[in-house]
Amino acid sequence: MGARGERATQVRHRVQMLLGVCGAAGVLPLEFKLAHSVGDLVVQHLDDLEREAAAKGGVQRLLVEHFSKIYKVTAPRAISGRTATLAA
Repeated sequence: MGARGERATQVRHRVQMLLGVCGAAGVLPLEFKLAHSVGDLVVQHLDDLEREAAAKGGVQRLLVEHFSKIYKVTAPRAISGRTATLAA
């Protein structure tokens, strides 16, 4: 049960980061359409998210910059992509 709870916490944190990025970029509209899942929410804003990520140099760079700005620390390896390059 511990692993399942940990996974739920990780997913919740990633969703909060995604919503934080969207809010900071002004992507989220003032009125929300009904979304039954996180997937529905992402699909509703996919074009705006892709534009924002392209302007920042990719999704990975967008997440790293957002994490660093919010938490005022260097982003961990898990989201900065350094583990992917080390593992390859």
